[in-house]
Amino acid sequence: MLLSQSEVNKTIEELRATMKGLGTNEKKLIKILGSKTPKQMSQIISRYQLNYGRTLYNHIDGEIHGSFGSICKGVSVPILEFDCDLIYEACEKTFTANYTYLTEVLVGRTNHDIKAIKTYYEDKYKEKVENVINQKCYGCMRKLYLTCLEAKREETKIYTEEDINNDVNTLYQATEAKWNASEKVVTDILCHRQFQHLRNVFFAYQNKYRKSFSYVVENKFTGPIKRNFIILVKSAMNRYQYIAEQFHTAINSNSIKRTKLIRYTVRYRTPAILELIKEIYNSNYEKTFGEELNAAAYVDNRTRDLIFLLLNEKKRKFLDVDADEHDDNVVRSRGIPMDAYETDSEYEDDDDNEKEGVVDEIQIVRENGDIETIQIVNEVVEEDENNDKVIKQAKEE
Repeated sequence: MLLSQSEVNKTIEELRATMKGLGTNEKKLIKILGSKTPKQMSQIISRYQLNYGRTLYNHIDGEIHGSFGSICKGVSVPILEFDCDLIYEACEKTFTANYTYLTEVLVGRTNHDIKAIKTYYEDKYKEKVENVINQKCYGCMRKLYLTCLEAKREETKIYTEEDINNDVNTLYQATEAKWNASEKVVTDILCHRQFQHLRNVFFAYQNKYRKSFSYVVENKFTGPIKRNFIILVKSAMNRYQYIAEQFHTAINSNSIKRTKLIRYTVRYRTPAILELIKEIYNSNYEKTFGEELNAAAYVDNRTRDLIFLLLNEKKRKFLDVDADEHDDNVVRSRGIPMDAYETDSEYEDDDDNEKEGVVDEIQIVRENGDIETIQIVNEVVEEDENNDKVIKQAKEE
């Protein structure tokens, strides 16, 4: 749900007030930033710069630092810009680029996302992202990132049983059938084939050779390329399950890796996407998403408070804000707006998934190796005051 013009104006005035004078009203800032969806923040960001002649990011950057400053600045730009800034930061290193950042942004994304990243990066930094990768990355990792940046995944191609068998045989010949596995062949298949086709290929590979292709990758490759191939395999099987695994790693990491949780919070805080991630998370781990967040230790309470609000979770002890406005009111107000639901793209709505009766199937690989299919069925359940259809998602196992 987008904000009205009056709500946008009120919010930017409140944001400006939190940073005027000496010091910053951090509790109020947390409350405002933590209660807005990415689409609402895009409205606020645009109006803020128009009204004050300076970006919200720059104002926050001049007031707040450290981990708390990082997460506040992260939500004060559109998610697309956040990703492009990570690429820039990753390639600002003196010698080799930060492969962790580049992998998070580029690997396993749709053609639409990659094209959006390339366009935005060139507009902001006046340089093609491919040129930056060429200069700062080396060997098989450079090949992998450049192949991802081609944005040539065959997303609309109709595959046959023969296509599946051919790719199974090609992957076998490029890996287990030879002493030195071919990174190039595996890269081309994993980066160019449609995700559903890759799922079929992986199932067929396991049936034929009695081992998963992930196991093959683990045993035939080493270093960063192995980690990236595993990410591509998991993203093809179920990208949201992979993201849930990364949240689990970030939540349970020590303070040295705390920035990963900040990055994932900023990137995947869109309510509908977050709810699907949490659904998978809660099915795969002994503790729920919220329980593990509460059990984790963070650097400071301010960062912790904002993470809880952005991830739509309650703390054991509520954030101390205005007495007449309880935290769970802030949480409830976020809801799950259906216009934010995204399946294939992490930047743009997929309108086809909002049509009545459309079924989206995802497959979840449990920790014991079992494969479970969940269907998401969209139903029209009511009409709002403008006679617009409100879509309800019913999950069926």
